[in-house]
Amino acid sequence: MSSNDDNPFSQEAIQKILNAPPPQRSEEPGFYNPRYQDYYAFQDGEWKKASTTAGTNSSSRTVRVLSWNIDMLIPYGIPRMAAALNYLDSLVSEAPTQPTIILLQEMTKTDLTQIQEAAWVRERFYITDVDNKHWISPFYGTTTLIDRRLNIKQVFRIPFISKFDRDGFFIDIRLAGSQDKVVRFCNAHLESLVADPPVRPVQLADAAPYLHDTSVHAGLLAGDCNAIQPFDRTLHSENNLKDAYLELGGKEDSDDGYTWGHQVKKWMREKFGPSRMDKVMYCGSMDAKSLKRIGIDVCVEDDGIREDMKRELEGDWVTDHYGLDAVMELTGAEVEISAHEQHHL
Repeated sequence: MSSNDDNPFSQEAIQKILNAPPPQRSEEPGFYNPRYQDYYAFQDGEWKKASTTAGTNSSSRTVRVLSWNIDMLIPYGIPRMAAALNYLDSLVSEAPTQPTIILLQEMTKTDLTQIQEAAWVRERFYITDVDNKHWISPFYGTTTLIDRRLNIKQVFRIPFISKFDRDGFFIDIRLAGSQDKVVRFCNAHLESLVADPPVRPVQLADAAPYLHDTSVHAGLLAGDCNAIQPFDRTLHSENNLKDAYLELGGKEDSDDGYTWGHQVKKWMREKFGPSRMDKVMYCGSMDAKSLKRIGIDVCVEDDGIREDMKRELEGDWVTDHYGLDAVMELTGAEVEISAHEQHHL
């Protein structure tokens, strides 16, 4: 297979993304207001718009959150995403009774198609995107898979000031016995690279108030935070958030915390070194019960493609990032758990 056979981006598109002008605050009225969107369940052989209603068969004090950035800029996107989905299936299958939310960054239209075709996704999850119409960028964006036993109240995006068309993608999950309070999860992909003035502090400061809202019992933001500069180390505390890795005893500049820098070309590793780009941050009545890295040495599955990738890319990994697997425990509340009950619109 040629390296260009399934690359969704031309070199022209890649350069357009990388060479976009510096971010400017939009003057369009309401541009940064919440943008609500549908979510979907698989039924009768197709993905249909869905809604959930309050009401529960049981409840859970814990929610598992998986977060992973699947590199969009390198070739072999289809076999890489296929391997990533098989790996995520294995992770979900390890704890079938644990309600799970999966946050994915750097998704492409091809990725969305593969997600919709995955049997385990169809069986167990709501998806938030069947196409790219809710992404600010025409090229890529974030998408979230939500366990179908969880009752969703609403789904919305908050555009960020961003050179790269980034946003915060929020999911509200109902609490058992409450019509008003929710647990709010944010799938975040903060600004890449170094910017002057810095952009990531502004982005996290724009997302944090939604996590601290009075309707939110507990809030969590996770994803590729591109934490590559000294100021990134304190952004969580500056926004009254806890960093799960640090809360569980992790130390900065430790090998067990790095999520980027190992599954990249040699010159990138030597120039930039490893970093803890990916994070889980949270607030409110919630504690991190466990946190571990996922996606370590996960590679494409076809031997021929693996050899091509090793020759062309110096590696056959699914992506350049490790992901994160966090189990979060609520205090003073539980999320509703239903038996795949949903209503289609």
